[in-house]
Amino acid sequence: MDPEGFHEESIRVPPELAARASVAGAFSQESKRGAFIDGEYVEDYVYVPDFMTPEELQKHIDEHAQDIVIVDTAATPIWEDEHIPTAVSFPYSKNITAPVPLPREKTLVIYCACKDHEDSTDVARQLSLLGYRKVKVLKGGWFKWLDLKYKTVSKEDEEKAAKR
Repeated sequence: MDPEGFHEESIRVPPELAARASVAGAFSQESKRGAFIDGEYVEDYVYVPDFMTPEELQKHIDEHAQDIVIVDTAATPIWEDEHIPTAVSFPYSKNITAPVPLPREKTLVIYCACKDHEDSTDVARQLSLLGYRKVKVLKGGWFKWLDLKYKTVSKEDEEKAAKR
């Protein structure tokens, strides 16, 4: 008897069936790529982010657009110190699970301070797997926003503005 309590002979499979099963299993695993998106399996799924330029985002901010939510993936203390105006704090996580405190009906514009959008793209991918359809990544992220000398605010700045 093995350590898990199974008799060796209880799991014997004829060699010709075992060989077929392992070849079929290996083939099917290699040939199928996909993901479960909002509960449905989509074959050959590869996430490709949709981008929004900083100029487009600034225009939305200037117009006080109500149909977008700006999402900052930095750690909360960093967001509290400085972020894009109206951005909400949603710190990066390798494993986002439902429920997510972000609206599905609005366009989410996600940004990070990574060189190649790594965190924001991963957050966008994870949200798309949870059924979010209106997700964009800020092209150039935080550093492009700063390079363009667009306004940034702190949590304290926003709290003071809200009291006025």
